[in-house]
Amino acid sequence: MYYKRFIDTMLLERLQGEGAVLIRGPKGCGKTKSALRVAKSSVFMDTDVTVPFAMEIDPKRLLVGNPPRLIDKWQEYPLMWNYVKR
Repeated sequence: MYYKRFIDTMLLERLQGEGAVLIRGPKGCGKTKSALRVAKSSVFMDTDVTVPFAMEIDPKRLLVGNPPRLIDKWQEYPLMWNYVKR
């Protein structure tokens, strides 16, 4: 069951005009659930076993996917944010 959140509408609006959107909030508040509702592709940086290898070889490959792309737990690899910004 999904509980509609205040951020849902704002997220859709921001995705219309921005290349990337950062969702911040306390742990367990539903950031990932909200993002998954609009994402067309995703990578989970904390659980995908291919991520450490991709980060060493070619981090930009993790950005490949249908937009909008959810990059969950990017803070596990802070360098990833530099690639997202570019």
